Amino acid sequence: MILRSLNIEQPLLADAYNDSRIKGTYYLVGFVARFDKSNTPFWEITLSDASASLTVYCRDQACIFGNLLPQSLVDIEARIDDLGSQPYFRCKFIQLSSIAAGQFRHISQLPIALCRVPHALSAMRELASNIIEPCLADFLSHVLLQSNIGVRFIQCPASLNHHHSYGGGLLEHSVEVAERFANETARDQQDKDLAVVAALLHDVGKTLTLTPDLTRADLGYSVDHDHLTLEICAPALKILSAKHQGFANHLRHVWTCATPGARYGFKAKTAIARELQHYDRQSAARHNVNAMN
Repeated sequence: MILRSLNIEQPLLADAYNDSRIKGTYYLVGFVARFDKSNTPFWEITLSDASASLTVYCRDQACIFGNLLPQSLVDIEARIDDLGSQPYFRCKFIQLSSIAAGQFRHISQLPIALCRVPHALSAMRELASNIIEPCLADFLSHVLLQSNIGVRFIQCPASLNHHHSYGGGLLEHSVEVAERFANETARDQQDKDLAVVAALLHDVGKTLTLTPDLTRADLGYSVDHDHLTLEICAPALKILSAKHQGFANHLRHVWTCATPGARYGFKAKTAIARELQHYDRQSAARHNVNAMN
């Protein structure tokens, strides 16, 4: 599969051996110097995207441009070398990515190697690929691909002492809620796209209040995650408003309306808003029941 979205065209790492080379921007999760049996140094480079991880080998330091930083995006070209007992990828060129530091350009660039629930990342890729409305697909990407959001979204827990309280729990919970909408047959495609986006991002504020180390971030002691969701989504909401104000306003309402029994706030006025609250509670309750069994 070749990714063609948001100005990116490159193969998924899961499909790397279907061709003779890979060229693109991938997440660097490992860069280790080693020695072979002849005591000759070489470098073992581990790349990851949302489909798989891949090890590339480099025997020529001239292929390495600049200093490579761990857990960063790199531009790389590698080709299959079939010398030896089995084919492997030999690095031809690698450097820190020429795009802004940590700025992903496609959801499939998120590193599955850093996700503790890889099936949930695969499910999110599937959900995103099924969004038909271009402005909603772009909106989801713009939010999740922010340099300080994407990796935290696939690593953080959904809570510390309640439901999905483990690394990757935020992603898994968000996907569970989104899949409830995606599996509905009575809803038309446009409403389904809007609901899936709303569900995937309904707890994105937790990327700033919780940490992948299962602790509370400093901001989490003074600000509730619900108040940060709109802040995280604000730049993308501005762009979406210019394309489809109805979608943008619907998302604003869904993420800020009061839950049942709340003293203040607007009541949920749309079916998506009411069902999101219902599916959210169901996902949390189902996880708690499973955890006790």
